[in-house]
Amino acid sequence: MLAKGEIAGSAGISEGRDAILTSTIVSRFERQVSTFPGHTALTSDGSRLTYAQLHERSSNLAQAIFEAGVRRGDRVGVSLRRGPELVIALLAVMKTGAAYVPLDPEYPLERTRFIAEDSKIKVMVTQSGTSGFAGVRAIDMGSRLSMNEPTFEGPAPEDVAYIIYTSGSTGKPKGVLVPHRSVVALFEAVERNFGFSDDDVWTLFHSFAFDFSVWEMWGCLSTGGRLVVVPYWTTRDPAEFHALLVRERVTVLSQTPSAFTQLIAAPAFPGGGLSVRLLVFGGEALDVRALRSWFARYPEVRVENMYGITETTVHVTTRTLTSVDVESGTRSVGVPLPGWTVRLLGPDGKRVPVGEPGEIYVGGAGVTLGYLDRPELNEQRFLPDPDGNGTIYRSGDLARELPGGEIEYLGRLDDQVKVRGHRIELGEIRAALTENPAVRAAVVVGNGSRGLDAYVVTSESYGMAKLRRHLSERLPAYLVPDTITVIPELPLTVNGKVDISRLPAPGKKFPIESSAGLPAEPISIQVAAIWEEILGVPVAADDNFFEVGGNSLAAARLAVELARSGLADITMRELYLHASLKTMTELVRSKQKDD
Repeated sequence: MLAKGEIAGSAGISEGRDAILTSTIVSRFERQVSTFPGHTALTSDGSRLTYAQLHERSSNLAQAIFEAGVRRGDRVGVSLRRGPELVIALLAVMKTGAAYVPLDPEYPLERTRFIAEDSKIKVMVTQSGTSGFAGVRAIDMGSRLSMNEPTFEGPAPEDVAYIIYTSGSTGKPKGVLVPHRSVVALFEAVERNFGFSDDDVWTLFHSFAFDFSVWEMWGCLSTGGRLVVVPYWTTRDPAEFHALLVRERVTVLSQTPSAFTQLIAAPAFPGGGLSVRLLVFGGEALDVRALRSWFARYPEVRVENMYGITETTVHVTTRTLTSVDVESGTRSVGVPLPGWTVRLLGPDGKRVPVGEPGEIYVGGAGVTLGYLDRPELNEQRFLPDPDGNGTIYRSGDLARELPGGEIEYLGRLDDQVKVRGHRIELGEIRAALTENPAVRAAVVVGNGSRGLDAYVVTSESYGMAKLRRHLSERLPAYLVPDTITVIPELPLTVNGKVDISRLPAPGKKFPIESSAGLPAEPISIQVAAIWEEILGVPVAADDNFFEVGGNSLAAARLAVELARSGLADITMRELYLHASLKTMTELVRSKQKDD
């Protein structure tokens, strides 16, 4: 029986209750190995592994990890670039009963070192030629692995499958302990409704340090599908990604709204050719009006908008969207998944009336085991369920219940925002800024789809490009502000708090360092003008696109504008490798000569 004011998934997860209590991610995968041993499990840049081959290679690596001293309940760091080896390694770690800890090679060394130390990893699986951290044994994926018979124990449903680190308000990220049972519950809740089968083709598009990857990898490999590992550069190039979707005949596509906006802007999109049957949104709030061109081209495709939190296992609610929703502009995120519950409570802890805003409290099968070694934070966020024996998670998200029982997401209650799918504590960025001796004070604000804006009180002679480098050495790219604006002092309210409403428009003009000017010739002038239009700041020859406000979204727009202006067709990989204005201008010039 539901507690008063509790919204629960309507379908009965009791049908899959036994599976949740007895299954793990590993056992679900091995079930597919038994059923479809010769079926292709994984494709990546022309390479292919069957389910049997993936099982064999991951078991060999699991034995090597076991022989390195890892036992059930331990933690193993994984620092590998996208490819078959990444999936093999993650599966191998879980086979030993240990939890995998993502250490994305794209992240700054300082951050990955902190995560490795905080999670107390015993072993680290790395690329050939990559060293581990002091006191941590490294296993090289390129070396000969154990051929001994498996002697590892394997995981239990209550064991931690992985530890995902999320942004922390104190300036340090915090690890979320996610057990196998919660991930199994997620797929038991949706696989029948969503019709997952061995005919499906999925993409691994997102970083394995972002929990949307959990949905992509294990949703596919636990239901017999084929997983296409998308190369890093392809994830940054909408045209290449669209071509991959067509070529691989992808049927299940999972995207953050920000990435999807780039995809439908690809020149080839209006021409069709996609085989997608299910489009899943997650990671951040969706503006359904952006789906107008999608429904016009693919009206038959099922579209699901899913709200979720890392602490409650990727997804919590879902809503099927139609073209009618595009016109209404609905912000509904639907109803809880089977086995999940949502309570909307006021500051007094009581249920709010239908239509009134309340904080989202999540209960049920997806609630994880809490934060690693953060007892005080666990007491604040993971609370005893007053109506049962379980735990409820206090999300800090604001929503209201609509008359029909659906949930409308309204935003955050605190200093946390979501940008391009990542849940961000603004305090972590502020702490990184104020670590710099030149910064006397700082504030960071989120501005929806535009991203993050930082305001700093510092010496005007201190270059913002230098400050960006300071941040880039400490924070992953998604945490680096899109703009940094120098102000003489922080505006305060009468209560002594920063008055956000009195901050100036962001990033219009701030000092940018340069060591050389641009030659006064047409190509240089045109490229610089496009940069300035996109970035909203003056630029100089030695400025790096990603150090003066550029991000992946801006880079995609830059590539489009360079092509549209007739200057050159530049791939995203070329753009990242020629990121200064000077080298990009030289690249454009060389391409024009080749033509």
